[in-house]
Amino acid sequence: MEAEVLTRQAGFFISALTTLSLAILSIEFILDYKLSFFPFSFIIVLYLAGLYLRNQFWRKAWKKDRKTLFRYSYVIIWILGIALLLIFLYFGSNQIVIYPLSHYALNFYLLLIALLWTVYSALELYMLDNISSLVKYRNANYLSIAAILLIDLSFLLMNHFVYILPISLLLLSISTLISGIRLKTIY
Repeated sequence: MEAEVLTRQAGFFISALTTLSLAILSIEFILDYKLSFFPFSFIIVLYLAGLYLRNQFWRKAWKKDRKTLFRYSYVIIWILGIALLLIFLYFGSNQIVIYPLSHYALNFYLLLIALLWTVYSALELYMLDNISSLVKYRNANYLSIAAILLIDLSFLLMNHFVYILPISLLLLSISTLISGIRLKTIY
């Protein structure tokens, strides 16, 4: 039974680790203005593993409850997750010169990623609320909403305060970890 619970939670835990890795990488980037692609390859593998496991959880949720929302959501989350990765890789492959992080504020590709990610995260938060107790995790919902909004703000305001991105990624990592813990009581 514990292995089943851990499998359910694994996608969220791996996603939290991925986000924490991005936060650390963004701090390193702010301090050095250098970017190594080796950590990115590691983060991409973690990202895909977390996305796959999260997708499998929502698929099981759909098979158990047969709610149309879960069926559409697990497909939409998979599509949006892959789209995010492809846009980010396209954006990264076109960066011949690495600029300070503040240079990337209001960048079209990063804003598109933020928009897709906001839809993805809001949908997943809504689905979590549909299958778990709102009373016990109300503060976790506020934390998730704050993380979603702060990530979006970071892409708008990082030309004024570059540390908003790692702070928002750290908050998102904590929020995702709590979402994983929240799943222990589900199914």
